[in-house]
Amino acid sequence: MQLLANNTSPYVRLARMALIEKGVHVEPTVVDPWADDARLRAANAATRVPTLVLDDGTPLTESLLIVQWLEATRPQAPSLLGSDVAGVLARAGVALGVIDAAVHTIIIRKVTAPVLFDDTPVGLRRRRSMAEGMERLEALAASGALKAGASPTLDVLAAVDALDYLDFRFTAAPWLPAMPALRALAASLADRPSVRDTRPH
Repeated sequence: MQLLANNTSPYVRLARMALIEKGVHVEPTVVDPWADDARLRAANAATRVPTLVLDDGTPLTESLLIVQWLEATRPQAPSLLGSDVAGVLARAGVALGVIDAAVHTIIIRKVTAPVLFDDTPVGLRRRRSMAEGMERLEALAASGALKAGASPTLDVLAAVDALDYLDFRFTAAPWLPAMPALRALAASLADRPSVRDTRPH
């Protein structure tokens, strides 16, 4: 298999974390989605990462579809969805909402000065999505609803992914809430290969 990826995308990281947790070790093939990389374009008309090319050449795109494929083809433990599937998916959805807002902001910043977008109604709404999403994840972590357990499920992986991506792209942003419970959760998983080996850089 071949995983077409880059080193900063939180979507790539989520797919990589899921692959590692499921025992599928694929060294990423680094491509540049912005440069119209021919390898990526051949596998994915949208030229987006991650794209997982299976042994038979079938390309799987979108991180959540890769997770779905992993669960379908490798149903043995550990399950990325756990026993409370609806709860895991609901919590993962909060984290993915944060990631979507953050990535959208970074993409728009590539084509315009940050101040021109960040202070627009859309930019402020994206910022609100990030702040409120992280507040909800913090509350879930503080209540114990979001926890690592024996092995992290999709909601935990997505929450750690969101936290690390915000730290990477929005370092010390004053509008982000304090997140001690989330940071404690992330710290408890810091040495786990799926977390340690996939940090954005």
